[in-house]
Amino acid sequence: MSATPAEKTYLWCDTCRRSFAHGDTDDGLCPVCQSPTRPMGKMSAILRGLMSNELVASDLKTKHRQLIRLIWTANGMGEQYFRVLTPEMPYSKFEANVTELLCEGAAAGWVRFILPPAPSVRESDYRIEFVDEDRFVRELEAIAAASKTGKKARSLH
Repeated sequence: MSATPAEKTYLWCDTCRRSFAHGDTDDGLCPVCQSPTRPMGKMSAILRGLMSNELVASDLKTKHRQLIRLIWTANGMGEQYFRVLTPEMPYSKFEANVTELLCEGAAAGWVRFILPPAPSVRESDYRIEFVDEDRFVRELEAIAAASKTGKKARSLH
């Protein structure tokens, strides 16, 4: 019995420069950044991954997004937003979309992330502040509405 294409390949994300098993992705989208992935032979994916680790000083951008995701989803808030908005998308995609929205909001100045000067075990030391709460609500509603119409959410910048 021959192997299926999914058994012979990994999915490669050019944005994150990482490979993933087919089962680790939703609809072929990178589970880290939601960029499209492409099939690649297992050996090629492994070698590319090793080379990208050598060529990149660190994955600070990815870690930064993970920290933002951890802050806004703390205490089940991510699941609460998801239940209230009922978007027609998997929770992982919703989480990635809101994380991206909050990163853009921080860059634009309508969201602030408060971080302690040194790592802390108290979760309350890591928090989010909204300079414009109405903007955040409108943007969340736009994400949910876009998921129900099948269109990409448009930013309200």
